[in-house]
Amino acid sequence: MKRLKKFLSFFVMALMTVSIAACGNTTNKSDTNDGNKQQVVKVAFDDAPSEAGIILADKLGFFEKQGIKIQYVKFNSGADELSAVVSNQVDVSRGIINAALFNASNQGIGIKLVADGGHNVPGKGYFQIALKKGLGVKYKTYQDMKGMRIAIASVGSINELFVQKALEKGGLTKNDVKFVLVDSFPDMLTAVANNNADATMQIEPLITKGVDEGILEWWKDPDEYAKGEEISVLMYSPNFCKDKELGNKFMLAYLQGVRAYNDALVYGDKDRDKIVDILTKNTFVDKADIFLRMKPPGLDPNGYVLKEGVINDQKWYMQSGLVKKEADVNKLIDNSYVENALKQIGEYKYTKGD
Repeated sequence: MKRLKKFLSFFVMALMTVSIAACGNTTNKSDTNDGNKQQVVKVAFDDAPSEAGIILADKLGFFEKQGIKIQYVKFNSGADELSAVVSNQVDVSRGIINAALFNASNQGIGIKLVADGGHNVPGKGYFQIALKKGLGVKYKTYQDMKGMRIAIASVGSINELFVQKALEKGGLTKNDVKFVLVDSFPDMLTAVANNNADATMQIEPLITKGVDEGILEWWKDPDEYAKGEEISVLMYSPNFCKDKELGNKFMLAYLQGVRAYNDALVYGDKDRDKIVDILTKNTFVDKADIFLRMKPPGLDPNGYVLKEGVINDQKWYMQSGLVKKEADVNKLIDNSYVENALKQIGEYKYTKGD
């Protein structure tokens, strides 16, 4: 724990140094495409299905209509994405909420949480604990988790938080289980298949894939142990927040992409085949049938961050000793971009297609 705290301290100091150095940089450059001037926006990207809002806003032309050209910057971990957006190396990121985010806010770094980036839908959790196939008979209750080896992407983040909330349901703590760190969600399937873990804190559609391949089996719905949690959020960098007009344009296009996603994959109607084709070509899921059978990430078509989830996350990080001072969540969350977009496109109401 001391080593982790020391790391977080150095991490925040490093972010401050890079952020100060980058303050004079402008990441939004102009680009000319067929005579039309566009503003380039650098977006952190990890090719997960929950990136659907950004992908569809791009591929369906919503960003282009707003005069925006997306430049994707690939990352393999949420920690790296956060570091990049805090230090203005990218403008926008859809990332997880971890301790370093609150610590950075406490240090005066002006990152903002501007929209929902993914949450579990009750009964259809896309981010949850899944068991190695055949272990359901052993781990029937939360109390049975004692001694479980659980693969997670990182400690001090929502990956650990979700597991701990499940443990609390059984009167257990993280000291009652063994965490197996695997920094890639697809690699977690390999870890479980090779018997290096009994369970995994996993995302969809990798759970469905794991079930299909005889590696995993479904366990308890996360609405039982992590109700109302915000899994990921759309974040604007400090520099990007300075250009309010551009930030508003980005949000408008993003929500249009999210609504196209909801129409197709939540309600299974408008342009479903077209939407699924785009997503199979631009995420790590390359099979259309998986998208149609999986539990889809919840992406709020009205955009609002689940504030109570963020508040609960910070409380957990403070109880774990990873956040020393309470950050002002009201300053960290900025709903003005969503509210501006809703003035233009209205509250989401699903309309059945032809």
